[in-house]
Amino acid sequence: MNVSQLEAALDMPRASIRFYEKEGLLSPERLANGYRDYSEADLETLRRIKLLRALGLPLEDIKALQEGRLRLSDALRTQEERLRREAAEREAARTLCRAMELEGAEYATLDAGRYLEELDKLGETGVTLTPPAADSLPVVRYPWRRYLARLLDHSLCVLLLNAALVLTLRFTFGDGALNTLIQSYLAWGVQFLLEPLLLSTWGTTPGKWIFGLKVRNADGGKLTFREAAARLSALFGYGEGWSLPGYQLYRNYKSYRACADGEVLPWDEGLSYTIRDESGLRGLAWAGAAALDIGLSVLLIFQLTMPPVRHPLTVAEFARNYNDLVRQYDLDSMTLDETGTWVVPEGTISLGNPPPIFHYDTTENGVLTGVSFTYERAPDYFWDGAEIEQTAAFLAMLAAQPGVGLLNWVSMVGQVSDELSTGNENYRFALAGLTVENEVAYSGYRPVGGFLLPEEGTEQSYAQFFSIRVE
Repeated sequence: MNVSQLEAALDMPRASIRFYEKEGLLSPERLANGYRDYSEADLETLRRIKLLRALGLPLEDIKALQEGRLRLSDALRTQEERLRREAAEREAARTLCRAMELEGAEYATLDAGRYLEELDKLGETGVTLTPPAADSLPVVRYPWRRYLARLLDHSLCVLLLNAALVLTLRFTFGDGALNTLIQSYLAWGVQFLLEPLLLSTWGTTPGKWIFGLKVRNADGGKLTFREAAARLSALFGYGEGWSLPGYQLYRNYKSYRACADGEVLPWDEGLSYTIRDESGLRGLAWAGAAALDIGLSVLLIFQLTMPPVRHPLTVAEFARNYNDLVRQYDLDSMTLDETGTWVVPEGTISLGNPPPIFHYDTTENGVLTGVSFTYERAPDYFWDGAEIEQTAAFLAMLAAQPGVGLLNWVSMVGQVSDELSTGNENYRFALAGLTVENEVAYSGYRPVGGFLLPEEGTEQSYAQFFSIRVE
């Protein structure tokens, strides 16, 4: 029979069955699929354990009975004496409580020393009253809540890692299994710094807080930083399989099954959870937090695709925006130095068709008001009219315009793509306070798919004027 059938037959919780099994009092067979198969003998063993535990026999005595090291009559005689002694202690406690009540004892004026002397006198008669052992806090099960809380905590660590990389280095991890693995390990590094700090100070983490979960030690106090770090280390290995693809899913599943069966997970040894309530609204709160996490991650992507300088530009800041666009969008263009001059890559022998030379209009305090170029060199092969340079220059200035931000950047880029025709066509348009104008005149070429192809036997001439002005 399976564990569910065993629970129903004995009216015994699954957690107790797993506990007795872990203590070695029960050894069910294992099927080929790994599931436990309980026999009628196992059922009878649990009946005996349930009866003897109801009579108060310690587990050590039950183990000794199973192993034949103790006779049942001797165990019952010892338990009978233990119960008689406990009854005498309870009666003595009841008598002392009654005496204190009759004497009108109040907590503020309680003479505890005198009554403790009374307890010492009782000890001389063989009756000893001692404070009860501290109750350990229970370990809550709820495997899905615990897993989702951990998932959210790790997602927030990934978000913090990416935010630090984007806002400081303007870098994020690309696609691919290796990049994903590196990002995961770096995020775990962030978690190893933050989670122990939160557990040792706040007593919970954002994910656990949403579900009303708190982690405590056996005495009910907050974990120390070292205890929290040790717990996370065990969780990382046993629960997350060291974040190794494939093995991680296997460890997640095994941990889920163990938690659902009421077993104490390796990272919970000596620790405990509390849960404030079990409201289903907490699931909605988790979904909202997860959606916010995803939304912030999307904004980070927008932040990365948008040039870094967002205020009125100097020439050097224009160059910074331009170079960032070249890198982030992987454009086939050279970069600019702080003066706005092209940086020729070291070892370059010939530039072919060289890029246009930018001219800059600025105010007296250096604020950029316009960028333009005039190109009059006859190209000697396919030519697209410096379309890449035009687009990058416009986007570099667009990012600094009022009203352009993360939420509308993608739509703005889409409009730019629609408005900027090929560099070999005349056009003029205004967008977000910028006016763009392109004028082209050429001969000896024929247009082919946005490029100009020299015609044999003719003399080529080409002139292009392009400008961006801040209105």
